[in-house]
Amino acid sequence: MDDGVTATATEPRIRGQIFTARVEFLRQAHGGDALQALLADLPPADREALRGVDREAWYPFATLMRFDRLICERLYGGDPAAYETLGAASARHRTEWLGEHATLVNPHGFFARVAEDHSRFHDFGTAAYRRTGFTEGELSFAGYAKPDDVFCRSSVGYFRGVIEYLTRVPGIVEEIDCQCHGRPVCRFRLRWMGSGKWGRTPPAS
Repeated sequence: MDDGVTATATEPRIRGQIFTARVEFLRQAHGGDALQALLADLPPADREALRGVDREAWYPFATLMRFDRLICERLYGGDPAAYETLGAASARHRTEWLGEHATLVNPHGFFARVAEDHSRFHDFGTAAYRRTGFTEGELSFAGYAKPDDVFCRSSVGYFRGVIEYLTRVPGIVEEIDCQCHGRPVCRFRLRWMGSGKWGRTPPAS
């Protein structure tokens, strides 16, 4: 199966794995009835595709944005913080398989892999990771034909969720540049600190 929803060759697409994370979160946090109610309110093409998501298939990026906006409106009263909640749920979906070994994974290595794997999950844009300190780094995304602030908000939640799962300490994530506002890249500053394995501040020399 190649496409979950028929799309033009120029329409940005993402992998079904991103949708399966959303669907699993909705079932667990809000129940099957809430999920079915949301699907019923989507446009017919989106609704049909999301009834049986193929993890490896490609789906229009716009479908995810419509789905996320509907979730925010119907389940969170329009509170935009909902997008970060959805992003954090995706982070758990991707990192839980690490189990008790999660704290052995260096966040720098994980985020470098996020950049390397960008083309596995998106058929548009590019990504790069840069380490800027012992517990700091920057992820940058460029070349998005249709940037969307909803995706940026969920990305903040995703990156923060990854940090907190790997380090067991609070993560600080800020979007300091954004393509939605005419900048050439979406740039996220990532920081973590505290007493976790990778959040431990190095001793003074």
